[in-house]
Amino acid sequence: MMNANTRLAEFLSGLQRIHLASGSPEVCSTIADELVEESARSATITAGGRTPTRAATLTISVGRSPRSWRGKALRPPARWVFFGVDDRGRGHLRASAACHLYAFFRHLVEDCREQSVAGLSRRPLRTPAFAWQRPIWDLYFNQAARSVRGMDRAEYARQMARLGFTHLEVNGLASPEGHEEGVPGEVYPRFYTYLPALDQFVASFLNRGCYPKRYLKRNLERLKADSRLAARYGLIPSITCFEPRSVPERLLAKYPELRGARVDHPFRSFKPRFNLAVSHPVVRRHYRELIQNLLREVPELGCMSVWSNDSGAGFEFTRSLYVGANGSAYLVREWSDEDVFTRGAARNVVEFLRMLQSSGAEINPGFRVATRLEPFVPEREAVMGGLGDGVDVEVASLFDRGWESPYGHPLYEDCSVGPFTIYNNRFAAREKSEIRRLKKTDCRTHVMYAHGPVNNFEPLLAVPAPWLTFEKLRDMHAAGAEYLAHTGGLAPPSAVRWNLNQEVFRRFQFDPRIDIDETVTEIARGWAGERLARDLVRAWRHAERAIRAYHPNPLYISWCAWYRILTRPLVPDIEAIPESKRRYYEEQILSTHHNPNRFDLRRDVLFDLMTPPVAGRAVTRIDRSARPPLERAIGVLAAALERSNAGDEHAADLLTDQLDRLRALRCWFVTNRNVSAWIANVYGFLESKDQRRRRASRKRLREMVRLEIDNTRDLLQLWEGSKTVFMAVAEEGQTTFIHGTSFGADLRRKIALMTEYGDLTPRIDPDVMWRVAELG
Repeated sequence: MMNANTRLAEFLSGLQRIHLASGSPEVCSTIADELVEESARSATITAGGRTPTRAATLTISVGRSPRSWRGKALRPPARWVFFGVDDRGRGHLRASAACHLYAFFRHLVEDCREQSVAGLSRRPLRTPAFAWQRPIWDLYFNQAARSVRGMDRAEYARQMARLGFTHLEVNGLASPEGHEEGVPGEVYPRFYTYLPALDQFVASFLNRGCYPKRYLKRNLERLKADSRLAARYGLIPSITCFEPRSVPERLLAKYPELRGARVDHPFRSFKPRFNLAVSHPVVRRHYRELIQNLLREVPELGCMSVWSNDSGAGFEFTRSLYVGANGSAYLVREWSDEDVFTRGAARNVVEFLRMLQSSGAEINPGFRVATRLEPFVPEREAVMGGLGDGVDVEVASLFDRGWESPYGHPLYEDCSVGPFTIYNNRFAAREKSEIRRLKKTDCRTHVMYAHGPVNNFEPLLAVPAPWLTFEKLRDMHAAGAEYLAHTGGLAPPSAVRWNLNQEVFRRFQFDPRIDIDETVTEIARGWAGERLARDLVRAWRHAERAIRAYHPNPLYISWCAWYRILTRPLVPDIEAIPESKRRYYEEQILSTHHNPNRFDLRRDVLFDLMTPPVAGRAVTRIDRSARPPLERAIGVLAAALERSNAGDEHAADLLTDQLDRLRALRCWFVTNRNVSAWIANVYGFLESKDQRRRRASRKRLREMVRLEIDNTRDLLQLWEGSKTVFMAVAEEGQTTFIHGTSFGADLRRKIALMTEYGDLTPRIDPDVMWRVAELG
């Protein structure tokens, strides 16, 4: 019998019936099954027909807007979730959309179990903080590092839904690599393993036979299987594609008049890649057929995010990254003025996006297309002006231009961190008016950000930064952002039991008014109990101070595995190491024989990654402001672990897990600090004629080498001695984008090479980029 003090846990355990309303989506069955398994063990699950009138029942439904509750009128907002128990003891769990229901259910059973049913029923209607929480570039589930060890795809989808994500990105390749032909010596085919284009799943009248049927079938089967996982938890399947991407040359040989823009990176590729001229009506028909063929297979597909001007994709005559002002004969005359190029390129972009959206909407009326703005600099305003009517924008800020974000490092104005890292913890109030203006045209603003495993201390997993995570969510919510695009997805659930950033993210979705200090303390108590919670919070505070004070290299913080920063030897003359001894890491980095990055940590192709003065400041800031608080955090956890009861395995596991992650972060900090020291002092030696300064640079390089050898030994000890999965590792082998089980052996090679070659005179061949294979 219910009374005013009946707790939610008691109500659920006493349920006799769980009823699913007619036409309920699959997520309602998923919730019912979990309730019976976890709480309502005596309940019977029924579906359809009339809603039960007896007490001790719970009805689950989607889309049925409650108009009144206990005699009072309700005015539900556009998005809502609802839980209440009426005077007869009948419970109701509802949501305006299936994508919010599972997260709300888990919020109730995990966070509200001890609350009274009467108290919950007094405020039955809530508004999720964000309408969409959509993953893009889901690294471990779907994209470049999908070979990660221990991935349980069903559990991953469940965790996405539990945490409050509304979508599941489903366009991952079934094969380890994309079906891209290369030529000897180039690394460009590796780019085709992620963000696969539409033609990797289905074919059209134009390109039928370009890819093996078995290859397309396997990719499509994987996409469909992941879409079924999404449906189980109410998630909306979405895809993120590089489009318009290059096509096989044999297709263009057959239809030469359809050749579009050259879209490869000329420094990483030795073979030109071209896409199709998307302004041509035959090509439009081809793309229309591709998107419709895909939606006929997966009609529930709700969103397509189009990324361009990178990794073998790009729009004609847009001037960003690798595409440049080139393309077919159909848009502009090559001698036209610059504004003609700009208008023609922008019109082509908008028409292509609109064609994709309208074609998809013929099968799924809710289908939307979004595109990133960064690739469009001179064309930006013209592209923006053509969006709307289901074609959306995807940005870090509506006021940025190009690849630079107005939201930089929280402490260092001179530090460029890129727009999608944990350091972008702000979102200005001035964004609000522009978001509203675009919304009136049915153009949604999908705000891109990251608090997870991508762009943040990669390849480490679950680095705690709860306050930075909260600050970004708070600012986006305050500025009226409703649609979020989270870069990177989750850490693999099998690898991470306790993920602080994700828990903050989960709690914010159903209570954006949370006090972050109280929330972090509550999480610590829930994980560790009252006695150890204080130590956990102290350690997390110290760790976040360290993270805020760290000065990152903008590419190495995001692509540490790609550049093999943790395993390559940091010696003053890298080229002095014989090529045979460097092969263990050079086979994986994206460096051709003439890429300066092979021997110069300052440069990659024509990019200057960090100037020597900035590198010098980075070393000082890391040593003075980042390493000390991280040491304090490690000390707090180590002391707490030593004090913990010998029989308390849970506490020992938790403290060890958090301690090992911070020990790994310390190694990561020191290695990247030493990369900055390498840049500052190798160049300090080479660019100075003052012998005293040159001697000082040599001395600092010797100190750097000794520090890095010791640091690598610490990382090796952690790798070999810890049970904590503190970094992403491939199931078997390794790729450019993920380390393999040879990581320990690679660290040993690094130590040996730094010991042997660590005291050489600094040297960089300034003419590396002019080298021609076999000619030297």
